[in-house]
Amino acid sequence: MPYLLISTQIRLECGPTFVGDGASDPTLMEKLEASPTKQLGNEYMEYVTQLPPRIVLNRLESDGWKVVQNATLIKIAAGTFLAGSTGLYLAQKHVQKKVRSLPHYSESLRIVSEHETALSAIGAPIKVGAVDLADNRHNYVGKLKSQLRIPITGSLDCGHMDVMAVRTSEQSPFYTAKIRLDLQNGIVTIYDTKDWKDVDDSLASD
Repeated sequence: MPYLLISTQIRLECGPTFVGDGASDPTLMEKLEASPTKQLGNEYMEYVTQLPPRIVLNRLESDGWKVVQNATLIKIAAGTFLAGSTGLYLAQKHVQKKVRSLPHYSESLRIVSEHETALSAIGAPIKVGAVDLADNRHNYVGKLKSQLRIPITGSLDCGHMDVMAVRTSEQSPFYTAKIRLDLQNGIVTIYDTKDWKDVDDSLASD
């Protein structure tokens, strides 16, 4: 019997629901009325259905799938997986890890941590949240450009850190070109090399 891996968000009643990745069974994806979508430009593919999680589970259980508890995920995580929640627990976690491995992600955090004005405005300690992978406008990896919108929360203020990065070729690493803080108390640019141009190539990596 196949296994269906679910997250703790299964109580959610509304779609869309992330149900698979690039390695998932196309026939099963069709049964769930799921369409392929790309994250971070073209770096990662997922299948999304407009069906709410509960209907996804009902269809899979009626087809012989077995629902397991979240605590069991690590034990059976090998192989193809599906998720009956709006978070796609495992796949989303994998993509978030890829985001954090981008050179301009870590570089931007270092720049902010060394920027006295930014630290005084946000308030230490600063906590960083997960990027919204569904927001392709602010989170993408293109041929020569990349942008990340990273949620940040401090003791004094909170909001987003917009990180703009560029590279000279597709084989070169990205470097941070501009950092803008979009906080509740205002918007301020704390780092700018002048290399960022507002021309979007986020969809140009096909």
